[in-house]
Amino acid sequence: MTTLALHRPSLFRRVAAGFAAAAAMLAAACANMDSAPSASSAAEPALGLYELRIYTASPGKMAALDGRFRDHTIGLFKKHGMTPISFFHVAPMPGQTLDNRLFYVMGYKDRAARDASWMAFAADPEWKQVYADSQKDGSLTSKIENIFLSATDYSPKLNTMSSASPRHFELRTYTVMPGRLEDLHSRFRNHTTRIFAKHGMTNFMYWRPVADQPAMTDKMVYMLAFPNQEARNDSWKAFGADEEWKKVAADSQKTGPMLISPGGVVSVQLTPTDYSPLK
Repeated sequence: MTTLALHRPSLFRRVAAGFAAAAAMLAAACANMDSAPSASSAAEPALGLYELRIYTASPGKMAALDGRFRDHTIGLFKKHGMTPISFFHVAPMPGQTLDNRLFYVMGYKDRAARDASWMAFAADPEWKQVYADSQKDGSLTSKIENIFLSATDYSPKLNTMSSASPRHFELRTYTVMPGRLEDLHSRFRNHTTRIFAKHGMTNFMYWRPVADQPAMTDKMVYMLAFPNQEARNDSWKAFGADEEWKKVAADSQKTGPMLISPGGVVSVQLTPTDYSPLK
């Protein structure tokens, strides 16, 4: 009995050391699991450049343009390493004529990758055939515009998860007075995005136009999402009446207006197409 008592502390130390080693191994394994990208995150492309493309459909050709994107173009974009993000029709507004523009957002690693992908796409025999077949009765588009964009430092990370039901989106472009662009970004970074969220708006993406686009000088572009158009209207009404926002707006314009007038704000309300990856 005396001998057992003398050896017991040594036994406890060995057992304790074993538990400690096992705990350390488990902690290391958990750390590795946390640091390793998940299957879903590993599959997400690294996007350093966005492109907003706006196609004006020729009269009576919107359905055909949609069909070409739905049945062919999006698949070919992916084949050539591009990331189609979202496709939108302009939401019909009461009392206004139908807007026949198609807006869509693409993502790329960088400009070199974008240019290489578009060159490969344009040279693809399948695309050439699809394009020729779709143009037999006249061009599907009367105008094509594009803008290159990079995410701001305060923009939420791109969330490609679609909602259960299609949402209502709003694309807004602001043009500032000369020298006030960083003031505008500071206001959004420090105040506006938080107040938007407070009133039920989803901050989707905030962008800076890439340099060397003269038409986009002194501009910022951003997109919000709402459950529906009615929710959008209610959110903006509540935002405009918010006392904190009123003070922020007043304080930021003590040295003069921040946006040009008229035309400082251009808003386009959008609804996702049935083939949009993001809804």
